[in-house]
Amino acid sequence: MAAYYDERASEYDEIYLGKGPAIPNPMVYKNDVKRISQMLSIYGRGHLIDIGCGTGFWLPYYTPNCSQITLFDQSEKMLGECKRRVDKLGIEEKCHLAHGDFFEFSFEENLFDSALIGFVISHLTLEQEQWFMMRLKEILKPDGQLMLVDSAWSDMRSRYRKKEGTQERVLNDGRKFSVYKRYFDRADIERLFEMYRFKLKSYYMSDVILAVVGEIAHE
Repeated sequence: MAAYYDERASEYDEIYLGKGPAIPNPMVYKNDVKRISQMLSIYGRGHLIDIGCGTGFWLPYYTPNCSQITLFDQSEKMLGECKRRVDKLGIEEKCHLAHGDFFEFSFEENLFDSALIGFVISHLTLEQEQWFMMRLKEILKPDGQLMLVDSAWSDMRSRYRKKEGTQERVLNDGRKFSVYKRYFDRADIERLFEMYRFKLKSYYMSDVILAVVGEIAHE
């Protein structure tokens, strides 16, 4: 997985322009970017961790809402692209880039006020998801916020992909990689938030991308 994203880093943002995606409808992707950008413009507070930050595509939208930002990714080349975006935005003092595997990385507990999880959960098995979400709750403060941006399951998607399994991904130069991927419908998201005790606050789902905002629920 890390090798695939390393090699995809320089061309990754093309998908947000609708270039080379699984669903051959560029406007769907462009519309999703517009809607999710609007959500992100009012999301985040305090110290935010962006897990699976990739190229930092969403940075311009949530940065004004945060006092500190930790940009975390397993791909070194993705972080390199992200660093260029940080420099271009002139927000070096606010940002800290961290490279590593979330399953192994050591974070302080109750460190972050908010988290953005971008296209990470969909690459995890259910067992990995459980560990990931439990660890996430440990590093978030008791009133922590969560925004999940990931791949939606829809009738349109079903014409091109299976809902879960190993997929072939092809780079612009023709190289092929196999990755594990699953997609989420509304019931999947509601299950995830209920299981890990997050209260769902707002929701957006299209044929391609979904975005959900929640906060840690208290009994």
